[in-house]
Amino acid sequence: MLVGENGAGKTALLEAIHLLARGRSFRTPHAKQLICHDQSELLVRGEVASGAMRHSLARSKSSTGANEARIDSHPVNRQSRYAELLPLQTLLPGVADLVLDGPAIRREFIDWGLFHVEPNYLVSAQRFRKALTQRAVWLKTSPSSDFARDPWVETLAATAAEINIWRRRFVDALDTQLHQTLGRMQADFSCDLRYHGSGFSTEEMLEQLGGSYERDKQYATTHVGPHRADVDVRVNGIPAKTIVSRGQAKLIASAITLSYSAELGKRSSVQPILLLDDFGAELDEYHRERFFSELQVMGCQVIATTTDQPEHLLGISSLDTARVFHVEHGSVTQNS
Repeated sequence: MLVGENGAGKTALLEAIHLLARGRSFRTPHAKQLICHDQSELLVRGEVASGAMRHSLARSKSSTGANEARIDSHPVNRQSRYAELLPLQTLLPGVADLVLDGPAIRREFIDWGLFHVEPNYLVSAQRFRKALTQRAVWLKTSPSSDFARDPWVETLAATAAEINIWRRRFVDALDTQLHQTLGRMQADFSCDLRYHGSGFSTEEMLEQLGGSYERDKQYATTHVGPHRADVDVRVNGIPAKTIVSRGQAKLIASAITLSYSAELGKRSSVQPILLLDDFGAELDEYHRERFFSELQVMGCQVIATTTDQPEHLLGISSLDTARVFHVEHGSVTQNS
C-alpha cells in the first residue's frame, strides 16, 4: 500500500513499474512527457524475484527518442522477455473502459493473457500482423483484381483461424472464472463474456476474405479477421455498456481482471503483479471488502495506491498482510 496525498508521486511509482515491464506508460505514449523538465532522459531500474530466480531489469528513454533496455546488464530487444519476467495486470481509475470502451482495449487484454498461456500464440500473432501489413501494400499497388492471385490470403486465413480459436477458448475459460468471482463477491447481477470473431477454421476465413475482397481492394485494407474482433460483455443478457453505471462497470472490470489473474495462475506458472491506482475508489465498503478478500485468496503481489488510511480500507485485522509505505514529495518511506 502506497499512502499519500494527491500529487505526492504514488501514481508515478506505478507508472515506472509499468514502463519497466511493458516499455511504455499507461498515461501517455510520449516519452518526453515522462522526463523531468531539466533532464535529457529517464532511467528505471528494478529487480524481480520468484523462488530462486532473480533478475535486474533496466530501461532508459531519451528526449531525442533513443531507447535502451537491459536485463542483467545485457541489451535486450524482445519485449516478450520483459513480459515473461514481469507480468503485469492493472486496475487504474480508467479500468471501467474495459467494459465501456471500444473493442481494441478488450482484444489487447485477451492477447496479453494468451501470451502467457499459449506458447505458440505470439508466433501466430506476429505472422498475422506481418501478412496484414504486406497485404495492405499489395492491395494498394497490385493491378490484379482477382482474389485467387492474392499472395497473402492463405497465411492470413490460417493464422487468423488459429488466433480466433485460442481467443474463444480463453474467453470461455475467463467467463467461467468470472461467474465464480462475481458469486464470491455476491454481485446482484449476472455477467457473461463471449468472443465475437470471424472464421474459426481456415476454410471459413478464406470464404469470408473472399466475400470481402472487393471492399478490401477498394480501401487497401482487410476488413475481416481477429484484428476486428471483440469480446461481448453482457449484464443480465443485455450489452453492459448500454445499461451499467461507471461504478458498476468498474466493479465488472475489476472482477474480470481478478478472473484473468486466476486463470493465468491455473493454466501456467504465471502469477501477475496487480497495479491498483486509487484503491477502493468508486466501490462501496461492502464490495471493497469482498474485492480485497478475492485479492487475498489469489495470493499474487499487489501494489496499490490510496489517499485514505490503510486501516479504513483493509480493516485493522488485515493490516498484517500488507506492507505500508508513505509517499511524500516523490520520496517513499516504509511505515514502522
